[in-house]
Amino acid sequence: MPTYGLHCLECGHRFDLFVMRLLRESDRVCPECGSAHVAAGVGGGLVVRSPESVSACAPKEGFG
Repeated sequence: MPTYGLHCLECGHRFDLFVMRLLRESDRVCPECGSAHVAAGVGGGLVVRSPESVSACAPKEGFG
């Protein structure tokens, strides 16, 4: 599922939008000020965790 990182060019508000399709012009509306002057980028959708947050059930060296 694409994650879009959006940035309002009017008020500077940054927000994420999760959609099951490509981004449409009608999606580019700032929830803070209602402006349609919104710049978009595609987010990574990947969560990076520190080694300390890995489950205790997994070996520290990994499975491979």
